[in-house]
Amino acid sequence: MSGTDPPPRAVIDADIIFSRVLHDLMGRAAQRMRLFNPVWTRELLAEAKQALMQRKGLAEDVAQRWVEYLSRNFPNGETSIEEALRAAELDNLTNDPNDRHVCALAIASGADYLFTHDRGYLADRLADHGIKVTGPDTFLAAAFKSQPQAMLELLELQASLWAGGRPVAELLDALERAGAVTLAEMARTRLLEVSEP
Repeated sequence: MSGTDPPPRAVIDADIIFSRVLHDLMGRAAQRMRLFNPVWTRELLAEAKQALMQRKGLAEDVAQRWVEYLSRNFPNGETSIEEALRAAELDNLTNDPNDRHVCALAIASGADYLFTHDRGYLADRLADHGIKVTGPDTFLAAAFKSQPQAMLELLELQASLWAGGRPVAELLDALERAGAVTLAEMARTRLLEVSEP
């Protein structure tokens, strides 16, 4: 990507929004480093909100504020989906009929990426539409490899704002638990290198 090319467009699936630390980091990587432009629908945010209320036991207003991060920070990413894209042909893109709306969003928005931990998406078939299905760890680790200092600064910023301010090591532990294992390992190694005399 040259300096004049727009960042790739990407869907952050509800299972990533569900993780506060990972969701925040993905949002900061998009906003501050312009690694990608998030795209979303009201349906996706509603799915994430429901999961936060049911599985994390969050109050409705807390869950609403959580999912509004995308709509508040990336208002231009809202995508409308024509009814035609909700048709039966979307069944061949995922093993879960409940995820058809996510596939429709990815296609309608011209997304380059679908960030998810969900293994129900049929990556080969989505690739036919130019969409790469990948875990956020893979994407973030590649970003760290190409821009280690910028990513480290992003992690330090997030740690300073997380729950009133925590050590970066605690944030890396939380990111590892959220599935960003490679990123956490790379960041720990880098921190050790820069702390050595």
